[in-house]
Amino acid sequence: MRRFWIFFILSCALLAFLSAVSLGVGLREISYADILSALFGKGVDETLRAIIFDIRLPRLVAGVFCGAMLASAGVAMQALFRNPLADPSITGVSSGAALGAALAINFGGGAFPIQISALVFGLFAAFAIWRLGRINGRLSAFSMLLAGIAINAFCGALVGFLMYSVREAGVKGFIFWTLGSLENCSWRELAGASFMGILCWFALFFNSRGLNMVMLGSDHAYLSGANVKSVQRISICAAAVMTACAVMVCGIIGFVGLVVPHICRMLTSPDNRSLLPLSAVSGACLVVFSDIVSRLVSPLDSVPIGVVTALLGAPFFLYLLRRGGGNA
Repeated sequence: MRRFWIFFILSCALLAFLSAVSLGVGLREISYADILSALFGKGVDETLRAIIFDIRLPRLVAGVFCGAMLASAGVAMQALFRNPLADPSITGVSSGAALGAALAINFGGGAFPIQISALVFGLFAAFAIWRLGRINGRLSAFSMLLAGIAINAFCGALVGFLMYSVREAGVKGFIFWTLGSLENCSWRELAGASFMGILCWFALFFNSRGLNMVMLGSDHAYLSGANVKSVQRISICAAAVMTACAVMVCGIIGFVGLVVPHICRMLTSPDNRSLLPLSAVSGACLVVFSDIVSRLVSPLDSVPIGVVTALLGAPFFLYLLRRGGGNA
């Protein structure tokens, strides 16, 4: 617990620093003094206040929310499958949400219909994988993994076809959903997504003791008094909804749910009661930092944040694999 509190406090301090940098970075540089003045309601001009409260602060909150949700969903999937290489995409939510958004874009839907379509299709894909992963009334991790691969490939193929057939004007919308971005975030979008996501996070956290038992194997968990079916259902549903809420806000952002839990597990312990809060804060740090990098590289038109997380996460994850001798 001492190691957990040390790294948790350091992660919170890093998140506070990155948040201040994020609010100041952009086409118009804003000093930290002006940021504090605007946040505490002191005398600043209306233009500066609008930039902070209507553009940069929603973007920052969206980055914190999406990073926390994706990393926490990754913790649940890695514990449930007893595999540190598992990530939220196994549930099929990301590819399903991308397909729902692509269909809505193809039919000329606005921002709100696109988000609702992404949420519905993402949850439907997760439900399909959950049903396909059941054998003789019991959930099989191996069958669910294979079903996830098939559903992800199927949805990816349909998204590719829609991207091929859509007019050039809709290509940027596809890029947003397939590579991720925080540019289109607003308070209205965050309100509903954050409510559902935070509720599911607490459900997952209160289920963390059962997840610890499931990590030892279904039979061992059953003999230890855990309700294995209940743990599996809560974990899968919570991870699916959290991932869907994150994708609904910012599109698909890869490697957050894969790399962050793995690093946090190495720093502290595999106990999900400490791993979940530490991964949530660390995931938020990664997404906010990636967003800062994307804006610094291209201030006028930010680089998709999924590109940055992949460039940062893939080499580091390969380094961890090599360091661990291939045993993640």
